[in-house]
Amino acid sequence: MADIGKYRRWFREAADFASDWREAARTDYEFVAGKQWDEADKRAFAQSGRPAITINRIKPLINVLSGYQRLNRYDIEFLPRTSDDMELCRVRQGMTKYILDRCNYDREESQVFLDAVIGGLGWFDVGYRFNDLATDGEAYVRREDPFGMYLDPETHALDFSDAKYICRAKWVTKDALSLAYPEHAEDIRAQYAVYDKAEHTSGKDIDPLWYKRDTDKARLVECWYKVKVPQTLYYLTDGRVLPRESMDISYFLEGLVAGQRMAHMTQVRVASFLEDVLLDDIVSPYAHGDFPFVPLTCYHFGAEDLPAGFVRDLIDPQREINKRRIQELHILNTTGNGGGWIEEDAMTDRQKADFKKHGNIPGHYSEVLPGAISQGKILERATGQMPQGVIQAEAQAGQDLVEISGINEALMGVDIPNSASGRAIELKQKQAITHIAPMFDNLRAAKKKIAVLLWGEENRPGVVPQFYTEDKVYRVEGTNGQQFIRVNQDVVQEDPLLGTIHQTLNDLSVGAFDIVVSDVEASTTQRQAQMWGLVDAVSKLGVPGDMVFDLIIDLSDIPNKEEIKQRYAERLTAQQQLTQQQNALQTQQLEASMELARIQATRQSQSISFKDAPLPLQFAMAAKQGLIDPQVGQYAVDLMVEQLFPQLAEKMAAERQQQAAQEEQAAKLQQLQAMLQEKMQQNIPASAQNGAQGASVGAGSQGQAPPAERPPAAAQGSTMTKAALQSLLSGAAPAM
Repeated sequence: MADIGKYRRWFREAADFASDWREAARTDYEFVAGKQWDEADKRAFAQSGRPAITINRIKPLINVLSGYQRLNRYDIEFLPRTSDDMELCRVRQGMTKYILDRCNYDREESQVFLDAVIGGLGWFDVGYRFNDLATDGEAYVRREDPFGMYLDPETHALDFSDAKYICRAKWVTKDALSLAYPEHAEDIRAQYAVYDKAEHTSGKDIDPLWYKRDTDKARLVECWYKVKVPQTLYYLTDGRVLPRESMDISYFLEGLVAGQRMAHMTQVRVASFLEDVLLDDIVSPYAHGDFPFVPLTCYHFGAEDLPAGFVRDLIDPQREINKRRIQELHILNTTGNGGGWIEEDAMTDRQKADFKKHGNIPGHYSEVLPGAISQGKILERATGQMPQGVIQAEAQAGQDLVEISGINEALMGVDIPNSASGRAIELKQKQAITHIAPMFDNLRAAKKKIAVLLWGEENRPGVVPQFYTEDKVYRVEGTNGQQFIRVNQDVVQEDPLLGTIHQTLNDLSVGAFDIVVSDVEASTTQRQAQMWGLVDAVSKLGVPGDMVFDLIIDLSDIPNKEEIKQRYAERLTAQQQLTQQQNALQTQQLEASMELARIQATRQSQSISFKDAPLPLQFAMAAKQGLIDPQVGQYAVDLMVEQLFPQLAEKMAAERQQQAAQEEQAAKLQQLQAMLQEKMQQNIPASAQNGAQGASVGAGSQGQAPPAERPPAAAQGSTMTKAALQSLLSGAAPAM
């Protein structure tokens, strides 16, 4: 039987060890919430007629840190160790995205970060939740209440990895506990009966560590602890070391086992108990062999130092600001009326009492005896001023908050002078970021530990490989839109020699990889800054946009990123193919020219008489003579038909248009000449006209046509063009 006394002693030691931290952490949370006065101070101020004013300067600083964390989230990436694991790493990254989205991890992370920033310590719980209404469940990562976690006081590692045990405690009712452990319902009722009896027995106190009298709740403790157990390890010929539970009979049959030895391995167990009732003591349901809890600390420097948050060092300056503000208001209230000097006979006793009570109220009028003012029996003193020492002390306290926290106005985005350059503002922001960098480095380490618990390490499968074993399709929502991932797909292949072969695609339990938390933030703001920085660098350096197009798309927030990149890749591939075709054509032309030179040299030796033929026909005739490949000759003829004939047709059409234009111009000229001749005949004597007609007839009788009847030059040119075309088509040299 398990020793419940040991578990009870462990829990008490952890509770005593953490008592100082819990008290300080609760104060930290109260200061952030604005509860910055204890009851004794409130009563003292109330008795003196002064209000307990709170000027909460801490909460805005915490909001800045929380906002910066929410805008700068880190991605979990998987790096393959071999080229065969690249696709599996992509699947793991998608599955991790799916799991974290399902459990609202971003919200849980932000709350754990606040726990660490405020109180110094936050906790993640990484596990698997079964669904009673389905055949499976789902992995989760959630926040755990830091005040419900109790740590081994002997731990020395900064990440508590050397702790022997970690306890998680919570207050539960009798009915809820009996429903969760029905097999121990009788023992649970007996334990509560002990508390009820002790409550009504005079002189006996109930230990507050185990029972709350006001809520009638007992403390349920889960103690996760490590033990050493003997285990047989097998050494395989490929270098692997496997425990007995991971061995398969095929390893022995195939001769892969090189040896074995006994070793003491770490095993995690969990014991659940009340003060005197042991409910469970079982092996951890998780095969990764580690605690399912991941701590996140803000400031923690060693075993002797308790975790501290961002608020711890800001409490004293905040108290000073509050007290000095109260002092300032008191000075203003008491010196609002500067007072003065009054002679005894200037007021009655009733008037003096009224003046003392209401003299400092703005707008109040006091009665005096007749003639007291005109006779100068009342002299007013100047209004009191706030002492400069008080003002300077409050300003110094506010400056202390900035210097201690490291969060300046540049990071907060306020009170930036217009004269400040962008470079100066950037340097101030980097200064503040450097101050708070350790807590974000701790967050990155915690997130890596979460990924390790989800996926495991060598020979220690994590939550996902252990429980996600079914063939299933998961939808992943991301910046690139929706994508579907199918895992553990059983594929059957028939091999003529080996027979039926079963293969699992996207097997989540295989593959070698390394887990890293990227330094490139996943937030929208940071991605956009990086995108525009890349665009600016490309434009300044003159780098072709094609080289970084995919990077710019990934950093942008436009939808359907993958579709855009796919379309761009297809267009780029088409351009590359076109370029390759053009290069191939140029190569063919060059080879054809070289082949032509060879043919000409051969033709001279064989006295082939076709040197005056057009070049394509020379190829055709060479192919006919058997000098070159017939395909080359046919290609040349096709090329001539495809390229040369259209050019000739265009040339002929142009010449016909030119001929028509010339004919039209000649007709107009002939008409003009006729009009001029008619006009001249009207203006000369008849005898002269007869002479001119005779001359014209005589010229015609000699066989000379009038100038208007001569064929135009275009007609002659058309005849030469047709002849040249006919010569080309017949294979002879074109006539010029």
